[in-house]
Amino acid sequence: MTDTIKNRNLPKRICFYTFGVIVMYFGVALSVKVDIGVAPGSVIAYSLSKLTPLTVGMCTTIFQIFCVLVQLAITRRFTLKLILQFPLAYVFGFLLDFYLGLMRFELPGVAIRLLLLVAGMIIFSLGIRIIVGADMLLSPPDGLAQTLGRLLGWPMSKSKLGFDIVVTVIAAMLTLILAGNAFLAANVGTVICAAGTGPIIGLFTKLLPFFDVQDKKLKQKTAASKNTPA
Repeated sequence: MTDTIKNRNLPKRICFYTFGVIVMYFGVALSVKVDIGVAPGSVIAYSLSKLTPLTVGMCTTIFQIFCVLVQLAITRRFTLKLILQFPLAYVFGFLLDFYLGLMRFELPGVAIRLLLLVAGMIIFSLGIRIIVGADMLLSPPDGLAQTLGRLLGWPMSKSKLGFDIVVTVIAAMLTLILAGNAFLAANVGTVICAAGTGPIIGLFTKLLPFFDVQDKKLKQKTAASKNTPA
C-alpha cells in the first residue's frame, strides 16, 4: 500500500523535494554569509573553505562525497538511493556557491547579523521540513548519520545529534590546529542553529501538513492494512 501511494505521488514528491532543496540551501547560504558560525551539517565544509582557496560550495561537495564513500564502506551495498547522493553532492555545492554569489551585500553589525542568521535558520529549517515531507533522498551527511545510527542501534534523532557534535568538534580541532582559532567556523551561530533547527522543523511540521506526501486518511489506511491479519 505504501509503495503504491508513493509511486502515485511521485511527481508531487519530486516537485516538493526540488523546492525544499532550493529553499534549504538559500537558508544555508544566508547563514554562511553572515560569518558567525553555521549549522553543524555545514561546519566542516565551512572550515575547509576558511583553510583553503576553495569555495564553500566546492568544500561542501567534497565533504558530502566523503560522507557517501563512508556509507558505502560501512554498508558495502550499492543501492540506488546511495548512488544518487553523489550527484546530489554536486547540486548542493553548486546551489551554495550560486546563492553566495548573489549575496554581495556588506556585512552589517553583529545584531543584524544575528537576525540574518536566525532568518537563515528558519529558511533552511523550512526547506528540511519540505524535503522530509517529500520522503525521498537524504543529504549525504544525514544519510551517514542514519547509517551510523543503524550500525549502533540508535534512532535517527540520537545518531543525528551525535553526528552533529562529532563534526562540530572535528571542525573546531581543524581550525585550531591549522589556523590557531577553534572558533573560526564553529561559533555562536553553530550553537544557535544546533539548538533551534529541530524545534523549528517540528513547528513547521505542525503548521504545514500539506507538504507531506501522504495525507492523514491515506496514512490511516496504510496503518490499518499493516495491522490487518493475513
